Amino acid sequence: MKIITIFSFASLLSASTVEALSANQRRTSQTISRRGALITSITSAAAVIITPKEEARAATFGDVTAELQNSGSMPKERLDLLNAINRKASDDEVMQAISNIELIDPSNGKAATSEFLGGEWELIYSVNAESFSPLLNLPKPIRPSSFQLLGDSAKPVVGDGRIAQLLNFPIIPLSIILSSGAFPYEKDSSVLEIFPPFRLEAKLGGSNFKLVESGSDADFRALNARSLEAQEAGRNLYKQRYLENTGKKGDLRISEVIAGDPVLVGVIFIHRRL
Repeated sequence: MKIITIFSFASLLSASTVEALSANQRRTSQTISRRGALITSITSAAAVIITPKEEARAATFGDVTAELQNSGSMPKERLDLLNAINRKASDDEVMQAISNIELIDPSNGKAATSEFLGGEWELIYSVNAESFSPLLNLPKPIRPSSFQLLGDSAKPVVGDGRIAQLLNFPIIPLSIILSSGAFPYEKDSSVLEIFPPFRLEAKLGGSNFKLVESGSDADFRALNARSLEAQEAGRNLYKQRYLENTGKKGDLRISEVIAGDPVLVGVIFIHRRL
């Protein structure tokens, strides 16, 4: 069994930090403290998830009904994948559909350098995404929605040359943002290489809180209670297995962690452009 603690960092919003603020900011500090406590209670409640490491779990996060209703001249491989997701087909069937659609990848294996990689992407399906974030394992009424921001869409949120993973909660105005550097891998133009610094932030209403900033893969993995082997592993590599290049809402993108943190290797994401 593997204990995963990716988003337990919110506990770092301690009362001592608030007390360090000057007296003339006391009222503001108290507000921040209350909000920080709320963030801590939410994230800590779901921070430690026990999952069998050897078991791959698939999950559907988005509704693809609209795409199926407007299938038109959609390639058979795309239609098969969407149908498999929609009817919650077996993992093997979805994986086969992914392998089939990968053969007609519009980016021709160059998605990491494509101008169409940028944008705001909604997670609609994954295999083992709870390894990336235990919060995605919460029951649907309180499970956050998951998004990726790439390129120009990420710049105003986390800065240039960075990508962001966003979890937006459905009940309260809380977002958790994990960001990192990302550049095309020099050995493969279908792969993004993930770089530090890693930054974990929370946004509650109109207030932002920086929870953690880590300058190395090893340090960040140590904070996530990773093994020494995981801490010593190389940088995470995200292979973009399929990328549609219309640049329009509804484009699909399929990616997989192929190297790096052993807990994350093998995680597959299917995103839809917003």
